[in-house]
Amino acid sequence: MMLRLRGFTLIELLIAVAIFVFLIMLAGPSLTSFMANSQIRNATDAMLNGVQQAQAAAVRRNTLARLLVDTTAVTGGWQVFQTFDGVESVIQIYTYQDGAPKTVVTPVPTDARQITFDGFGRIAPNVDASATLSCLKVTHKTMSSTTTRPLNVAITNTGTGIGTKLCDPGAASSEPQACPAGCN
Repeated sequence: MMLRLRGFTLIELLIAVAIFVFLIMLAGPSLTSFMANSQIRNATDAMLNGVQQAQAAAVRRNTLARLLVDTTAVTGGWQVFQTFDGVESVIQIYTYQDGAPKTVVTPVPTDARQITFDGFGRIAPNVDASATLSCLKVTHKTMSSTTTRPLNVAITNTGTGIGTKLCDPGAASSEPQACPAGCN
């Protein structure tokens, strides 16, 4: 009676490793695109959250609150300030390193860095008379827009689309996720 040893031969292991490497090579570009889109979504959600935090803080205390956006790649982010009894204090901070280090945020208008809300949650003029944010465009720093899906945060006080909205600049204007004019 012959005993047969159980296990894998070297040839079988090499074939399995070669198949595994081939599958990883096929999945690599898709995984890279998925990770880039995830970072764009994280940054856009964070920007939307910052706008909503500032608006809620203004309503909660019936005072001015402002969102200050720092567009510096990697180290940038946003801060929410609240003015109470003439003193402005930071109530929330977010940095891109918290989940979206390879994203680029572009404000509209390009020279705008902040938005101020009054006690009713409406957009108020900035105290320093600077331009008020109306849109934040989020893209990926190293990947092209053909392989990723850029997203925007639209902020408006007028027209049919009053409010704050996460929108897709690539969507048709008749679709609900489409960006309003001026935020495409």
